[in-house]
Amino acid sequence: MPFVGESYQGAEKNREYRIRFLRVENTVELLRKAVEEYGVTVTAAMSSVDRLSTLLLEAVRTAIRQTGVEIALIPCFKIPLIIDGRAIDDYRRWVTYYHIERRVVGEQILERYVNDPVLLCREGWRERFPKAISQLRPYGDEEIKNLQVNYEELEEAMARLDGFNVILAEPGSESDFLAMIGRTDLLKDLVERLRDRFDCPVVAGVHHAGSTMPILETSDADLAGYVTPVNRLGVLMLPTFKLALEAVKNSKRPIIAIKPLAGGRIAPEEALRYVYREGRVQACMVGVASRGEMDQDFCAGKKFLGE
Repeated sequence: MPFVGESYQGAEKNREYRIRFLRVENTVELLRKAVEEYGVTVTAAMSSVDRLSTLLLEAVRTAIRQTGVEIALIPCFKIPLIIDGRAIDDYRRWVTYYHIERRVVGEQILERYVNDPVLLCREGWRERFPKAISQLRPYGDEEIKNLQVNYEELEEAMARLDGFNVILAEPGSESDFLAMIGRTDLLKDLVERLRDRFDCPVVAGVHHAGSTMPILETSDADLAGYVTPVNRLGVLMLPTFKLALEAVKNSKRPIIAIKPLAGGRIAPEEALRYVYREGRVQACMVGVASRGEMDQDFCAGKKFLGE
């Protein structure tokens, strides 16, 4: 995420990352170090059309040429959901989550949303989301019935990865929405399209593991696993830390943990010890923004997991 300008530490840090990684040579330098000094052969990527996501793909190509080592991708795809030809509204999507999860965990869900450190990095989130609850209605039955995937936009996103070795494809956090509103049929079709296009397994990206994963576990979507936040602080583990962790531990499918360091709020060794021992995950993704961070994170990983 640092490569595409996201720090999970606020706007100032995001600006710092955007400036740093708009110079593609900075990204190439870190990728080369990861490959040559730590044996890394896989990186996450975004399929977006924004400048930094495009530069990341350019950096991967350059690093492959310079090192002679193939770097495979795990791309995250935003699911382009539309109703009557118009993209769904992100705040209404979150208002829909709120009304669904409030029925399960009560009024504490609002506190979870507005105080989560990662969600608070969204501009104006603490003020805007409570206002959205009062002003916006959740998506209703008729809208949910008419919900579709914009496959033309999805095809364009997939085409941007032509020539790369995609080893896992990840539909993004809209997977939560499709599960919670009962449209796993759309997710099933999306999974099949991604799997057939890239000839690889598909893992669902979820941020509401406690609500979403029990639904997906019983759906007929051909998922190979889940990508979801796991960290000892419970950052972005929704609807509650307890329910999310239970879903992770009870999953019949492998788990790839994201945000194990809670956006830089937990020391690397402590973070990795927790996700592998307490979270019982099979793998995790860690974002790095500098050579120093890479050394800290990867040395901690080698120490804990062994060579």
